[in-house]
Amino acid sequence: MTAVKTARQRQPLISWLDRIQQRIAHVYDTLYSTRNREKIERFIIYLAVIGFLVHLFGIFLGRNVPALAPMGDVFGTFYLSAIYTPFSFILFYEVLILVLSIPESTTLALATQFEIISLIILRNVFKDLARFENLEQIAQQTDIFVNILWKMGGGLLLFLMVTIFHHISHHRTHQEQEMGLPSPGLQRFVERKKIIALIISILLVAMEIVSIATWGFSSYLVVFAGVAPETISIDKFYVNLFTILIFTDVLILMLSLLQCNHYHLVIRNAGFVIATILLRISLAAARPYDIILALVAAVFAILMLVIYKYSAQIKASHTAPWIDH
Repeated sequence: MTAVKTARQRQPLISWLDRIQQRIAHVYDTLYSTRNREKIERFIIYLAVIGFLVHLFGIFLGRNVPALAPMGDVFGTFYLSAIYTPFSFILFYEVLILVLSIPESTTLALATQFEIISLIILRNVFKDLARFENLEQIAQQTDIFVNILWKMGGGLLLFLMVTIFHHISHHRTHQEQEMGLPSPGLQRFVERKKIIALIISILLVAMEIVSIATWGFSSYLVVFAGVAPETISIDKFYVNLFTILIFTDVLILMLSLLQCNHYHLVIRNAGFVIATILLRISLAAARPYDIILALVAAVFAILMLVIYKYSAQIKASHTAPWIDH
């Protein structure tokens, strides 16, 4: 009788928590509806265009106004470096897509992480190209040219890995399609991931504002106070982002265990966490380990996904595998 009474007392608390969870998830659905996502995309495109023009104008001032010559340390002295700015806005949008993909699929979220890393690598190619004032300098600075070729090759290989990863993840087995039917447990799990995605998106915007403000203040010190420009960088934003994603993946892994503790699902998600950690390390690693670690993470994730799909087919006659969430 005592156990039954205690269980009845817990029911109102559980129902209350479920209602709060549903309301927060509804905030996510409203804030990131299809219509609002299109508005955000257009807004970021406009910002990319404005940032591109501002960067070009900053280079022009640094090259042609003697009093503003230090602006060359901030914006660069070669007009090609302006391409770096719109790529940064595209990267931010890709990061936002990553956050919004968290409730949809763990596999899709990891694939977006690889896309972000590949875009970061290609963006850095433009950054390195901007160090050349003209093509004749390539023969004189072979180390920079080799670095550019290395990043181009790494970006190309990562693009291939992302394509393979998407191809494998989109090939759903018959058993996975059957498990795609909604269930109360799955719905609660998705709602919890929406709450996580909402919190991360707010944190993401706050981090970007702080990053841009720090860069702007550092740029001001360089132009008007003569401070050395080595501290000007906004790439730390992505390092912090992937650090957060590691803890997010671990949290989602633990929440998934409340719904399903199948071995093949647990080891797949654990493998995805390892891939995220490798990507995080690659952002801070020196050449050539940066791209090597990113490629190793991609190959590891692909093999993990292939084995997961294979194990799902083997167990098809015994038990259906867990849906990709």
